[in-house]
Amino acid sequence: MRTVMHVTAIVMVAIAASSVRVSSAQAELPARSAGLTAAEIFSRLQQANADRAAALESYMSTRRYSVFEPGHEPDAELLVAMQYIAPSTKRFHPIDEKGVGWIHKRVFHGLMDAEQDAAAGKQKTDSSITSNNYDAALLGVEQQGGRDCYVLSLHPRRRDKYLFVGRAWVDAEDFAIARLEGEPAKSPSFWVVRAPFVREYQQVDRFWLPLRDETHSQIRFAGEYVLRIQYADYQINPKH
Repeated sequence: MRTVMHVTAIVMVAIAASSVRVSSAQAELPARSAGLTAAEIFSRLQQANADRAAALESYMSTRRYSVFEPGHEPDAELLVAMQYIAPSTKRFHPIDEKGVGWIHKRVFHGLMDAEQDAAAGKQKTDSSITSNNYDAALLGVEQQGGRDCYVLSLHPRRRDKYLFVGRAWVDAEDFAIARLEGEPAKSPSFWVVRAPFVREYQQVDRFWLPLRDETHSQIRFAGEYVLRIQYADYQINPKH
């Protein structure tokens, strides 16, 4: 069982490295956003993301990582402080940890290492949500967190474990991703049967930053394990 759990940890690292409140109520879009095609929405999203990135100097936040079987207490939890300094530096400082020690090393610290590499390296380009990596189609308009959003289907242009098949909710006013859901385009391991995930974002000042990640990994012969990351306590330092 320990061997399978070690494989589970590696799988979770791969899935989380690929990632970055839905109502069925119909939304009334701002006039300037009405009648846009999927390609136009995707183009505006990429431009708005670039503009927000250029306006951000740094931020600090806390994160709580946990791994558990559904219906059970966490096998391990880790609370960290994270500092981001534009354009590509991320620093993590553990605050409190509980539970199985190897999960901290293989899963939580593996996730942080992968995120630091992705922020500064080639993977940032390879896994980004851009037209180079995805074809998009407009599914409709919904509300997400009380805000009007376009719903896009995303299909990767290649089979890659760091890309996914799924949907994106794009805020119609700010052209920011409010929610992602999907599954990896390519299983990161033989052991993974399914690995659906959800990532939710929140608006902090004029920036959109992660609120919650949750991945449900169906592991062959071992069952289901959940990786959850909760984000809080953002302190934003915009460029002046």
